[in-house]
This record gives sequence, structure tokens and C-alpha cells, in this order.
Amino acid sequence: MIPTAEFETAPATRGLSKTASAHLNLARGLAAAAVAFQHLRSVVLLDWPQTSAHSLLAAGVYFLAKFAHPAVIVFFVLSGFLVGSSGIRAVEKRTWSFPRYLLHRILRLEIVLLPALLLGLLWDSVGIHLLHASALYNGGWHLLVRQGPIDLSWRALLGNAAFVQDILVPTFGTNAALWSLAYEFWYYVLFGLLVTACVRSTRLWRRLMLAALILAVAWFTGFAIMFLAPLWFLGLGIYFLPRMSLSRLGRRVLLASSTLLFLVFLGITFGNRAPVEVLTRPLMIDLVTGLLFGLMLYATLHANPARSAYQRIAHHIAAPTYTLYANHLPAMVLLLAWVGVRRAPTPQHCLELGGLFIVFWLYGYGLYLLLESRTQAIRSWIEPQLFPAKRV
Repeated sequence: MIPTAEFETAPATRGLSKTASAHLNLARGLAAAAVAFQHLRSVVLLDWPQTSAHSLLAAGVYFLAKFAHPAVIVFFVLSGFLVGSSGIRAVEKRTWSFPRYLLHRILRLEIVLLPALLLGLLWDSVGIHLLHASALYNGGWHLLVRQGPIDLSWRALLGNAAFVQDILVPTFGTNAALWSLAYEFWYYVLFGLLVTACVRSTRLWRRLMLAALILAVAWFTGFAIMFLAPLWFLGLGIYFLPRMSLSRLGRRVLLASSTLLFLVFLGITFGNRAPVEVLTRPLMIDLVTGLLFGLMLYATLHANPARSAYQRIAHHIAAPTYTLYANHLPAMVLLLAWVGVRRAPTPQHCLELGGLFIVFWLYGYGLYLLLESRTQAIRSWIEPQLFPAKRV
């Protein structure tokens, strides 16, 4: 997941225009919406084979609720492009500092993650003890991401805060969406170690030590996380690609064709089967998804200028992305615990689903205003405490 503030310091040396930034904002917002919408459909409506209410409207709803997993792949590629390029620019300006870089990354994640863990604990506890839905929380929620009872132990809480979920501990409570934050954090660490090792001023013995640390991180995190690491570094690689000199029509054709190719691939690969079936297929699908989005990302860097109104709308759509991702699932499971039953996808229930999605998006936006939007202010206060300015 990519905090909104990353777009405020997006690559300038290789020309990320305001229009390209707006397009990426929109892609990020739609990706978060895809994740939240799929989970919301799972807790509100019956699965397709369980119902006979197969209307055209219901078919559209169920089709749109199948793209959570590729949305996370999109986040990985975008993160590599934005976070990685920021680090490269720091090296170019000779201001690179691994401790500062790691502090920035940790603050970006933890400012949202820690409150999300506590809120998740609150919502799960309400569902279990006040709504008496212990059967749901002890395995009945297998309709979402994983099976078995949830873990609300202190060990799981601290493990998720330390980004070792699905490595040493399970994801905390019903917030199974937090699996990707462990991936994201360890990609940050790998990148920081690699950059530090490649800086010219780094001595040989330090490079050997850093190489050992890189191998240790790869061993510790395991195959699943390391297999998808190339997608994160793919985003960084796109930053280095030379920009093409194209006509206005050529830019439009490049962006339209790459976007169409990406969407058609998603529709064919994910749209014609249940998401669970896709997740059991080879991880090669994830790599192809990342490559095709990478092509779309590269085309976006050549986008023609867009109106300022579009840029503002895209910014507001994307603003609560990380906060929504980190907070939506426990609240949605609580909704299921309160309602008590999933319903058939009648036209009325499908329209209610759309209304509930807006409610959850506003829930994420409100939490964003409380916490994530203050990231820069919090960092400006903490960083001088850890890295005081040198006196001249």
C-alpha cells in the first residue's frame, strides 16, 4: 500500500507530470476500491452458486467483486516506482541515509497500522462478546480469505505491528488483508540494504555484511514474499526507462492500448472464475499481472495533460486508500455479525451493497483525516528527536 504523501514527492528528475500523478492516484484508488468491494460482497451477499437470483445487475456486481488480488499486485508495482525512485533521487543528491529512509517507511506504515490493529481488536471483540457471534469468528468467516478461528492474542498483535504476519504469526483477528503489509515492509528493507551496498562510499566489509543481511532477509521472509519481490523492483525499473518522444495522438494510443490490454487480461484471468480458484493457480499469473500493469504505468508517464478538476477528483478518490485497506475488513465482518446472514443478490440488495460501499469508503476517509493526513506533521516532530541537526 502506498501512502498518499508519496505522490507529493513523486519523481521529478524523470518527469512525472501532474497528469501522470493524477492517473496513478486514480489507479491506486480503484485498486483499493476493488479490494474493499470484493470483501464487502463476500459478507453481504451469498456466493454465486448458492443463489438462483442471477439477474444482469447481480452478474455485474459479482464480476466487479473479483479483482482484489490483482489490485494488491498493482500496489506492489506502484510502490516500487514511487518509493524506490524517491530513494534513488536521494542517492543522486547525495542525501541518502538508510536509517532515515527506514524511519520514513516505518512511520508511513505504522501511523495507520497501529490504530488499525486496535480498531480491529475493538470490532472483533464487539462481534464476539456483544453480538454473540463467536461461531462466525471461530471459523465461520472462511468465506473471506482464510479458514480457522481468528487470533486476537498479544503475540499476533505485536507480530503484525512488527510486519511478521504470515511469517511468524497469523494476520491479526479478522484483518486478513494485512498480509500484504508484511510483503511491502520487507521489500522496503531489501531496497534500503541494496541501495546502501551500492553507494560508492560504502566500504567492502560493509558491503559483505549488507549482502549477508540481504540473504538473511530473503531466508527469513520465505519463498512467497521473495517470489513477488521482482514486481516491486519492476516498478523501480520503470523509473529508469527513457521517456519516448511521442505526438499527442501517439501518447493517447499508447495509454489506451496498454490500459485495454491490462483490463482484458484481468477480465479473462480473474473475471470468469471465483477468486479462490485464481489464488490456487501458479504465481506466474501475478507476474504477468505486474508486467502488464507496468506497461500501463510506463504509458501513463507519457499521458497528455488533463484538466485540473480531474486531478483534484483523482486525489480525493485516492486519499484514504491505505487507511481504507488497513481498516475495512474487521468493520465488514462486524456488519455480518450484526446482520447475522448473507442475502440473495436481489436488485434491492445489490443497490444496498452499493450504498454500504459508500459508507465504508467514508469510514476510511474519516480515519484518513484523523491519522494518515497528519503523517508529515508526525514525522517532522519525531525525526529531529532521533536525528538532531548537527551544530555548525
